Amino acid sequence: MEMLNLIGPLDYLDDISREIALLGCIHMVNAHNEINNNSFTISTTEKNIDALVNICFIKPYRKTVDYSTAAKKINRLMEAFGIQPTADKSHVEQPFDFKRTMGEIENIYNEVEDCYKKIEHHEKELQTIAVQREYLSYIEHLDIDLEALYNLNFFTIEMGKFSKENMLKLRKNYDNVPAIVYRIHSTKTDEVVLSVSPRSLTVELGRVFSSLGYQKIELPKDFTGTPRDCIENLNARAGQRRQEIKELKKHLNNLKKKYGHYVKQSYSQLKISQKVQEINSETACSKEFFYLAGWIPVRQKAELERRLAPYSEKTLIIFKDHRDVGKNVTPPTKLSNNPLVKPFESLVYMYGVPSYDEVDPTPFLALSYMLMFGTMFGDLGQGFVLFIMGLLLMRRKPRSNMGGVLSRLGISSMIFGILYGSVFGFESIIPALLIRPMENIQTMLVVGIVMGSLLLTAGYIYNIVNSLRRGDIEGGIFSKNGIVGLVFFWLALIAGASVLLNRALPIPLPALATMLVILLGLMVVKQPLANFITKKYPLYNESKADYYIEGGFGIIETLLSMLSNTISFIRIGAFALSHISLFIAFLTMADMMKSSAGSIALLIMGNVVVIALEGLIVFIQGLRLEYYEIFSKFYKGDGLPYRPARISYAKKSGRV
Repeated sequence: MEMLNLIGPLDYLDDISREIALLGCIHMVNAHNEINNNSFTISTTEKNIDALVNICFIKPYRKTVDYSTAAKKINRLMEAFGIQPTADKSHVEQPFDFKRTMGEIENIYNEVEDCYKKIEHHEKELQTIAVQREYLSYIEHLDIDLEALYNLNFFTIEMGKFSKENMLKLRKNYDNVPAIVYRIHSTKTDEVVLSVSPRSLTVELGRVFSSLGYQKIELPKDFTGTPRDCIENLNARAGQRRQEIKELKKHLNNLKKKYGHYVKQSYSQLKISQKVQEINSETACSKEFFYLAGWIPVRQKAELERRLAPYSEKTLIIFKDHRDVGKNVTPPTKLSNNPLVKPFESLVYMYGVPSYDEVDPTPFLALSYMLMFGTMFGDLGQGFVLFIMGLLLMRRKPRSNMGGVLSRLGISSMIFGILYGSVFGFESIIPALLIRPMENIQTMLVVGIVMGSLLLTAGYIYNIVNSLRRGDIEGGIFSKNGIVGLVFFWLALIAGASVLLNRALPIPLPALATMLVILLGLMVVKQPLANFITKKYPLYNESKADYYIEGGFGIIETLLSMLSNTISFIRIGAFALSHISLFIAFLTMADMMKSSAGSIALLIMGNVVVIALEGLIVFIQGLRLEYYEIFSKFYKGDGLPYRPARISYAKKSGRV
């Protein structure tokens, strides 16, 4: 990324902002703040002397156009015509006369809105008719005039419904209800009732019913005759409304053929105008000039200069390396990963956005997470199900990173399923190419520790690289997560493995103990030592007593965290075993059943439970190991996401 500072006459602002939006790669920064922080660069030349003088009278750019009404009407027309609300690239780059376009849109809107409103009204009425017809069907067998029921002098009759739970409460307290309540229909969740009560007790009945969540059902008051007659009238009215809707939609389709292209074009041009105004809002100006700032990828500089070539005589473009920008300005982070690991960016973002000076952890997370998931959830058949689910999720939601993650985890599970010889929990269908977990329990637990040690080592290396890139000698060399911490970690691992395996130490015990003590000492004096090397004074950022007391407790915390971090990875082997054990439980129950159909159904249910429950648990546990055991060693995630000012298009027909 490089910082872009752009200066030009105010008359050029809209045109240049339009080119920036069409280029779609510049992350805008508030230019007024940049100037106030002395981060905006203007070299003194004859060409820009006027702009340099005018910068003394700088202010935020405030000229705005209200596009809200236009957007509301164009969106309404898009909805009426059934047009997908996406911009078309061929329309975006065309000139846009806002006043003339809005005059045309106003005329189209007036012509279309009346027709579309009638369609909406009739469709809503059809929904009401369908509900009324359903409720009338509950009393269709009654041979009584509804008008007579409505006009009783001393009684009120109405239809409504209670939840099944509240209906039970009503029955228990029926003696206190001032009405006769008939149950006329039952659904899975509700009881539909007909109630008869004296008019004088209507208010009291309303209080009782209201306390039980009563929902009144409104029946058509303009119909007379029996319920069956009313249903026939409703059917006739519904048919009439459908015919009217058909004719209105035919007329609306003709309007779409006449105006649809223009509405779509206006939508695209409105989107670019709104984006231009959004860019302008980040701009500073004087009476004559505008001052614009933003971050641009280095590879896009030539394309920007090409686009702005027509304005080059009166504009000034300055590019600055991110190292030449003030410390208060943070470059945005734009991740660039290959298709295999790109979906895992969403998991990285859940922890935080990588800062500009951090190594992108996405490839490491993707590979390590797939490795851990496959180890814990190794099954060819169940992995295939996860793979298919991921593909379906990706197809249904093209931007769904979760679908991409799930499909890749499914592939990893399938690979380990082949290594374990497991297909839908059965271990007798294919041979194991590597190991059968349940027959090698101790080996699986050791594999978890070994895998964890290697992943933790990668975390140490990432921290060393990130710290040294920032010039942080203390964090990269002497800290518990730096070079000193890494060497201490491996020496402690070697000592621990030698004791557990009852093997001789590869390093004499006195020498090993001396090295461990020296490394702990370096971790304690990391701050003064790093400050001495970099010649930063004073050597301590706090009092010596406070520093060494805190350092002493820090050593204890370091030893405990190294031990707990390493032991945590036992869960990789443990979950590989529990994954198989859970299915064995279902297999045992299936063998106990007398019916072969029941056994098959139980085994299918067992696989569903394993995929849903065990898959979710393994997914969460894998994330926990990534975030808490590994990321905490090297990853801050306090970066700024790269959000360029651009128009979104669909993938096909010039759209994304």
